[in-house]
Amino acid sequence: MTEKDYLRIAKAIKKYRLLNHMTQEQLAYELDLDTQYYSQLEQGRRHFTLERIVDACNVFHVRIEDIVRDTDNIAQQETQAKLLRKQIADKLSSASYKQLTQINRFIDAFMETLD
Repeated sequence: MTEKDYLRIAKAIKKYRLLNHMTQEQLAYELDLDTQYYSQLEQGRRHFTLERIVDACNVFHVRIEDIVRDTDNIAQQETQAKLLRKQIADKLSSASYKQLTQINRFIDAFMETLD
């Protein structure tokens, strides 16, 4: 498995954790892991073992195929995001300083609404 694969698994497990309204501490407890260690797994600084993936699936009552399918979806979204970044960069390359300033303010305001 590649580093990207491990990161996608971590993202998929995080998604299921959030869908189940669990904190990192709660899932770490369910997986019999130290909270700091679990946090490192979710951040991709350590790798989930197959055993831990299966354990997480059992906690969430999902099949391992569901986690794998989500990793495929994440990979597809990453590819689409890369394409969108290029399209946006191409559009911005011809913008004036004033336009870029306005766009930047809009993005800042929009990002605040997501927090």
